Amino acid sequence: MTVLIGVDWGSTSLRAFAIAADGTAREIRRAEDGVFAGTGDYAGRLRAVLGDWLARWPDAPILLCGMIGSDRGWLHAPYVAAPAGADDIAAALLQVPFERPAFIVPGISFAEGDMREVMRGEETLLLALASNNPDAVVCLPGTHSKWARLQSGRISGFRTHMTGEIRATLLSQGALATGVAQEPSVDAFRAGLAASSQGVTRGLFQARARRLLGTLDARHTAAFVSGVLIGDEVSSAKLAGDLRAPIILAARGAVAVDYVEALAGTGISVIDPEPLAAQGLLLLARGAKLIAA
Repeated sequence: MTVLIGVDWGSTSLRAFAIAADGTAREIRRAEDGVFAGTGDYAGRLRAVLGDWLARWPDAPILLCGMIGSDRGWLHAPYVAAPAGADDIAAALLQVPFERPAFIVPGISFAEGDMREVMRGEETLLLALASNNPDAVVCLPGTHSKWARLQSGRISGFRTHMTGEIRATLLSQGALATGVAQEPSVDAFRAGLAASSQGVTRGLFQARARRLLGTLDARHTAAFVSGVLIGDEVSSAKLAGDLRAPIILAARGAVAVDYVEALAGTGISVIDPEPLAAQGLLLLARGAKLIAA
């Protein structure tokens, strides 16, 4: 039986979950209707995605996470400052105007010296992981990759790398765009990892210079660029001391393969991130007493 409807509403797309009492998603719906689509009317757009779910499970509350709580979303849900656990986040849920109880999960902020960090959406994944891994470092690759520390089941701090966004931008425009279909290459990825040791900007230019001089196939530019950017990310994690703790890599597919290669020798464990959002949302709903424990 579905006890909770969860929605991970990002900037470009959304996923909706019909969540059972054990945290599994009984059904999943997806839509390319992100927060930044700019059409407003979030209540109407939510109804359109959920459709018959609203009638099938009339007693299930709705919990939304991601950019829907940003200053460009439905309502702005203020960040909860790290260190933060499930109880802190559950206590800060923000109700939105809807025909049944519906709440936005606030993001998390983190300050360390002059550095400032924010996340929205990833906190639900991290809370799901923390329930079984109270003390660990978690790597969440993505458009804005996160490296987060879990301590005593709480999110104690995190760092962000714009790896995915920079990669996509570099490969679509500018000097590194090739105009040819890209193919995976372990050798090119490893070469990019090695080049990252010279600094990210110098390493990235190697993708152009080596291609022009015939030592990098144009079809492998993306693999090389990935190596440089992920290599820089891992070097930063090493400087921060995050490679000495148990590391959980929440990734799948080709992205997981690349990060496993970059983190070789660090004793990582790989977890599929797909089920985590539903599990984290269920934990928060129970913490807020929206559903029975």
